[in-house]
Amino acid sequence: MKSKCLTLVLAVALGCVGAWAADPGACVACHEGIAMGALGQSHMRLEPFEVMGHSVGCLGCHDAGKADAHVDSGDVEAIRAFGKDEAVDNAACMSCHAAKGMGEWPASRHAGEDLACTTCHQVHKASRPQDACAGCHASVAASFRLPSRHPVESGKMSCASCHDVHASTEGALKVKTRKNDLCLSCHPAQEGPFIFEHSPVNEDCNLCHSPHGAVANNLLVANEPALCLQCHEFHFQANHEGQPSGPQTVGGRVFRNPYGEYGMNRAMTTKCTTCHPRVHGSDLPSQGVPTSGWGLTR
Repeated sequence: MKSKCLTLVLAVALGCVGAWAADPGACVACHEGIAMGALGQSHMRLEPFEVMGHSVGCLGCHDAGKADAHVDSGDVEAIRAFGKDEAVDNAACMSCHAAKGMGEWPASRHAGEDLACTTCHQVHKASRPQDACAGCHASVAASFRLPSRHPVESGKMSCASCHDVHASTEGALKVKTRKNDLCLSCHPAQEGPFIFEHSPVNEDCNLCHSPHGAVANNLLVANEPALCLQCHEFHFQANHEGQPSGPQTVGGRVFRNPYGEYGMNRAMTTKCTTCHPRVHGSDLPSQGVPTSGWGLTR
């Protein structure tokens, strides 16, 4: 009795949104589980005028011309099924979606891997976009659990915030020119223009930041000062030998290592941003260092 009631409820619900081109109960009678999952999906809410030339509901994808034969005989081969031929499956989807931002799909990385639309898209049930991506990109998904991360797991972002999986751009990014433009669309304060610029900001944010997640704070690819030392050398607070240093000339001014033989140790346990906080750029002259504004101290 409970099953019959559920079937009736589903049939009425689906029928009310115009999802069936035939008897509302025809599919539900045998496919209750699938129908329950499909209730909230956009495909099941379409009206005929929205997809001119196509059927709606189950018959929109499963071939209205063969539905009667499938219902009468119970033969699963008598109706359009998915999962047998990727090219045929994709063609069924593209018959409606070809004009919806899919122009670059044939040249995309995903298309080159011969993926079917149904590899990522679950038509009968709702799923988070990042869950679909995690099936193939497990290492990236794991990085969203690192101490510093973009808020994908909390639902404030999704993979689609930065990526267009149907695009042919590098990394399927939602950007046509500089990769930095994607980052700066959410972090405009770091863009400038600045009088005194830090070149990585114009070159590639990923030189310093890991885009998905990192152990270091602020999505940095390494902790300070190790990160900065990939491009910059030590200066007055320590010499290369880690021994007490005499006078050292930097930019025409003389400095001494105030930490004696522990200068190197002191330098390696001090964050560069303690003295150089404006790492993305500055419009102000530097204080206390003879480098005009390139010291990025304020």
